[in-house]
Amino acid sequence: MPLCALLLAGCASHPAATDSTASAAAAPTAPAIDYDGATLSNLLVAEVAAQRQALDVTLGYYSQAASSTHDPKVVSQAAQLAYYLEDYPQALALSQQWLTLQPDNEEALDVAILSQISLKNPDAAASYLDRLMSTQGQDGLIRLVSQAQGLGTDGNLQLVKALAQLTDRYPDQAPLWYARALYEQQQENYQAALEADEKALDKMPDHEDALLLKAQLLYSLGESKKALRHLKKLVRKYPDARRPRISYIRMLLASGGTGEAEKQLNAMASRFPDDLDLQFSLALLALEAGADANAEAQLKTLLAKDYRPDDVRLYLAQAAEQRGDLAAATDYYLQVQGPHQLRAQVQAARLLYQQGQTAKAHAQLAALRARHPELAPGLLVSEAEMRNSHDDPQGAMALLNEGLSQYPDNTDLRYSRAMVAEKLDNLPLLEADLKHILKANPDDASALNALGYTLADRNLRLPEAEDYLRQALALRPRDPAILDSMGWLLYRQGKLDEARDYLRRAYEKFPDPEVAAHYSEVLWKVGAQNQARQVWRDTLQTNPDSPYITDLMQRLGAQL
Repeated sequence: MPLCALLLAGCASHPAATDSTASAAAAPTAPAIDYDGATLSNLLVAEVAAQRQALDVTLGYYSQAASSTHDPKVVSQAAQLAYYLEDYPQALALSQQWLTLQPDNEEALDVAILSQISLKNPDAAASYLDRLMSTQGQDGLIRLVSQAQGLGTDGNLQLVKALAQLTDRYPDQAPLWYARALYEQQQENYQAALEADEKALDKMPDHEDALLLKAQLLYSLGESKKALRHLKKLVRKYPDARRPRISYIRMLLASGGTGEAEKQLNAMASRFPDDLDLQFSLALLALEAGADANAEAQLKTLLAKDYRPDDVRLYLAQAAEQRGDLAAATDYYLQVQGPHQLRAQVQAARLLYQQGQTAKAHAQLAALRARHPELAPGLLVSEAEMRNSHDDPQGAMALLNEGLSQYPDNTDLRYSRAMVAEKLDNLPLLEADLKHILKANPDDASALNALGYTLADRNLRLPEAEDYLRQALALRPRDPAILDSMGWLLYRQGKLDEARDYLRRAYEKFPDPEVAAHYSEVLWKVGAQNQARQVWRDTLQTNPDSPYITDLMQRLGAQL
């Protein structure tokens, strides 16, 4: 929530980070009044501690001096230092003491307001804001918000809430109406937010943030055409302004207006040809929205200019992969250097397996294992999964056997081999590997779940399967995979109502085809056949060739 933009003010940090406060912490200015010996001693110790950067010690002695002297200069230094050190209760207490001595001091009001915000007391902060507005007006508000940038997201929301309470008292202040619009937006009261934003624009028609917020609110209210027309007008009115055009491009892409979005992307690239960071961001935006041709053209232009070549190649590889050109994607991945190199080369090997170039892929991964021996177990697991997913479970098993001969206690290798063993119908090996994992770590929920589900799925030793799954569920009670396994076990045990509840919860959290098949089968068996058909329709819409659903429908003799 860009509050400095809200008031068109510059950004700063905590108020205590200003030069005056920093110098006060480093070398406190002696007030021109007489002190007793104890107070002088406290101030001298505070000065020495500040010079040594022991600011918490400085604060302690300043606080004592503030309490004993009631000198506004000492109290102010103590209050600002407390806020700078994020001791918000102390900062608030000292600011209140400061305001007792100097009721209209703007810096004291700033510390009181920001301390209350940091303590999540926006209503209390609003009373101090009211005092600030009555004496300082918009200038005081701008200064305050420019100092509020260290609050973080939650703190900014609290500040907006406090500001929003003052619109009735100061109806001519556009920044307060904008703050109210932001607060209403956070509460998802979009119509109220739009009305507040319109009032801000009535009083400050060129307020860029309020203009952009209007488009967001119209879109949230389902008025996408109005939102797009509004942004289009802004782009025409302010052709050199970046934010309105970027917002327009984003909304066009979100609304399916890819053609117009590409025109705007090209226009922006032409208008700012030397801003390569901007062009890179626009290319990624286009890529994310599916405007692949435009994105690739911009990325290739950036690559020709040697702009972030490894990042650009990585995204070009992803773009080529999205459009199905696996050979081009592989070439780009293999050219990536730097911190992304390992991930890129693993993905290149994955694509080589997809293209049937098994020997080349295996050589690629073997070379990676040789260069990164510390990552060898993980790379073996990755390659085994690649082979297994391309109908070569025997090849996967050979790799995992090789890995376990070198790393016999590696849990990932054991678990991966157990999953391949299940595909090869080698139940004894599956059980041996999973029990080996559980011997080392009895609380491994994944191993418990895999063992319990395998037995339940095969309708074997159901009491033993239930014991494993109850243990897994106790460890991870909201895990959809474990909920699915427990539901499937209960179905095997004939406990259909209990099974339906577990499977519903699993499906709601993770509606993948296998979970959907389990859930819909139980629904069919309990007579909720229309509900089962709806689950099938929803699943087939995103996974039209899912064998889990088509095989189940065939087995049940069911139709949509």
